[in-house]
Amino acid sequence: MTEPKANILLEGGAAGAEFERVRAVAPGESLVKVHAGNRYEHFRRTDRTAVHEGVPLSVFEWSGNTFVAE
Repeated sequence: MTEPKANILLEGGAAGAEFERVRAVAPGESLVKVHAGNRYEHFRRTDRTAVHEGVPLSVFEWSGNTFVAE
């Protein structure tokens, strides 16, 4: 099976958070939650697009984070 093509770019996030910024999500997805260390970074779809390596990507903007329950 082939990997889905990247179709979004994540902008922003908590200081020091490291994760892949270019990702693939299902069409119509409006929220993305990314595991980053001891928390989840949350992103919301915007109306903007950005070009990455010649490919237009939907921009998702950071909207907050939640911590992983122990």
